[in-house]
Amino acid sequence: MKKYIVLCILYFFSTSNSLAQTSLPPVYEIKSDTALIQIPDSSFWQKLEDKEGKWSIADVSNLPLSQKFHTSGLKADGIDTNNIHTYWQRYRLKNIMDKEAAISLTAPVDYFDVFIIKNDSLQAQYHSGFLQEWDKKDGLKSAFFAGAINLVIKPGEEILIYNRKHRNVVTNFKTGVYFYNTEKLIRNEYVDSVDNRLNYFGKIHLQEAFVLGLLLLAIFINLLFYKIVREKVYLYFALFALFLGINRLWNISSVYFRWEHPAWSEYVAIIGYAWAVIPIFLIQFFRHFLKTKVAYPWWDKLLLSLGILNTVAYIIAFVARVVIKKMPAFFAPIPSLLAFFIIPVCIIITLLLFVQKRDRSIRYLIFGAFPLLLLYSFSGPSEVFELNIKFLEPVMNNFRLVEVVCISWLVLSFSLILLMRFDRLRKENAQQALDNERLAREKEIERTELIEKQKAELEIQVEERTADLKRSLEDLKSTQSQLIQSEKMASLGELTAGIAHEIQNPLNFVNNFSEVSNELIDEMNEELDKGDIEEAKAISSDIKQNLEKINRHGKRADAIVKGMLQHSRTSSGQKEPTNINALADEYLRLAYHGLRAKDKSFNAALKTDYDETIGNVNIIPQDIGRVILNLITNAFYVVDEKKKALAGKSSFENLTSLYEPTVSVSTKKDGNKVLISVKDNGNGIPQKVLDKIFQPFFTTKPTGQGTGLGLSLSYDIIKAHGGELKVDTREGEFAEFVITLPV
Repeated sequence: MKKYIVLCILYFFSTSNSLAQTSLPPVYEIKSDTALIQIPDSSFWQKLEDKEGKWSIADVSNLPLSQKFHTSGLKADGIDTNNIHTYWQRYRLKNIMDKEAAISLTAPVDYFDVFIIKNDSLQAQYHSGFLQEWDKKDGLKSAFFAGAINLVIKPGEEILIYNRKHRNVVTNFKTGVYFYNTEKLIRNEYVDSVDNRLNYFGKIHLQEAFVLGLLLLAIFINLLFYKIVREKVYLYFALFALFLGINRLWNISSVYFRWEHPAWSEYVAIIGYAWAVIPIFLIQFFRHFLKTKVAYPWWDKLLLSLGILNTVAYIIAFVARVVIKKMPAFFAPIPSLLAFFIIPVCIIITLLLFVQKRDRSIRYLIFGAFPLLLLYSFSGPSEVFELNIKFLEPVMNNFRLVEVVCISWLVLSFSLILLMRFDRLRKENAQQALDNERLAREKEIERTELIEKQKAELEIQVEERTADLKRSLEDLKSTQSQLIQSEKMASLGELTAGIAHEIQNPLNFVNNFSEVSNELIDEMNEELDKGDIEEAKAISSDIKQNLEKINRHGKRADAIVKGMLQHSRTSSGQKEPTNINALADEYLRLAYHGLRAKDKSFNAALKTDYDETIGNVNIIPQDIGRVILNLITNAFYVVDEKKKALAGKSSFENLTSLYEPTVSVSTKKDGNKVLISVKDNGNGIPQKVLDKIFQPFFTTKPTGQGTGLGLSLSYDIIKAHGGELKVDTREGEFAEFVITLPV
């Protein structure tokens, strides 16, 4: 029994060791190096999916990952094979020749890493690939292909190789193993192939140069047509040709970039993304040419949506490939399917919808567009899904030549169609111009006859209306004079109470001093009767002083009366030397007392600042006084209105602390000019009416409280004096009127 157990244990260990040894793939023997390339069967290599792309050589060469390698077509347990960007491979090579085997390993991937294992230890590691930094590439460097890692295997030597292959985009990710004869690879890729490539690309350049010439001509012609007729169909075809030409530069870009230059694979490919806008401009061309929006509105919306969707898809693809450098597998074929299958098929359907139209240009359009649309409709899915369609093999094998022919046919056909369309539009425009000219001549004749007929009637009407206008002008002048006199009387009315107040003071003085003088005369007579001459003289001296005061106040009352009469009478138009300061102060006090007499609740702070160096100025005092009075009266009105408005919102104590009505009058000499300023701290003048305040009959006062002539007349008076009347205001804060007069 014990012996049986020992045998079982020995069998287990021997079996486990055997499994461990046989977990590696079988050795591929290099028997000859005469072939350019050798491709080991899939049974000679194993692969491992690295979904996160984070495993190192130490991770995959040791348990547990070393046991997860599997042959092609299967997958490792517990590893999801969807959306894999990184694969590990391992295989064994043995040189059974009697000479060294010089081989080169390569793979068409973005990053290609090679690790050499000998005697269970890492002997060397190499890096290559399309996107590998140029300075970090090992082996043969090239941007035209991924590069190659050069190895030398001695006779009888066996090596274990681990490959790490990574692609940012997983579409068409082939994981096969192959290696080249180094000497023949160098000759094929770097010596002999130069002439072959030059011949190959030389043919392509001739084809593409022809297409680019056609596209350039089409762009120029259609932009010229668009400038003349302003039809968007020409603009859209020009833009389609422009971006198609940019895309065609992809096929001749090798002229400008050496194959060994890394920019070939990193930057030049960006021009391929012109397909983001090529389909939408082609769709817009067909939509406007066929007027699908009118004929088939729902289909028109579908076409436009597909064009926008294609643009968005290519933008996402560009960001994924160039910026993020990683694209999900499911999204990779979507842009190509849209641009090279779905959109061409939908345009073909669109053309078929219009095939029954009896329009020669539409038939030409279908005839010119079908070859290229059919080519893309069949070749697009075939390329994306790697389908091998027998009857398409001749086309696919010569795809570039067939594509160039189809594009040239489309450009030539469309250019001819648009030229015919332009010619038709030109003729239609010419005919329309002739019709318009004929119609214009007919209308001109009718207009001439009508004018002659109306001329006679107008002459009669003009004579009648001229007489009416003369009468109206006379009435207007009379009315204007009345309005001006009315405005003068209105301002006089404003002064009446103030004048009464001003006259009352000197009259009181006259009355009081006359009574006192009478009493003093009686006293003087009594002293004379007593014989006291000295006392009588003293009393007579007091009487004299009283008489002087009576005389002075009498003259004051006389001046006030004369000023009132002067203000009320028509201006003589004669200028006379006048004290501007006295005139301004006189009307300030008269206006203030006039308002106080009408409204006992009215109150305002008066501030004056008179320049005493001004002296007398030659003016018409009645007119300038009327202007000053008007400005001061308006100032008192606005501060009182602001006070009343605030009184409704605040208590009396808050109001007195927040707002004090203030009117300021100042004069200033500025060179050969005199400035008279009237400023208030009211609500100011709104900007929307600021341009209207000097217009006749314009007023912001309620109906019945203003004629609207005050500022208008004031403006005219100041202009007549050769001066200016300006206003400075800030809404809600102040308004200041400044009179400028020449000295």
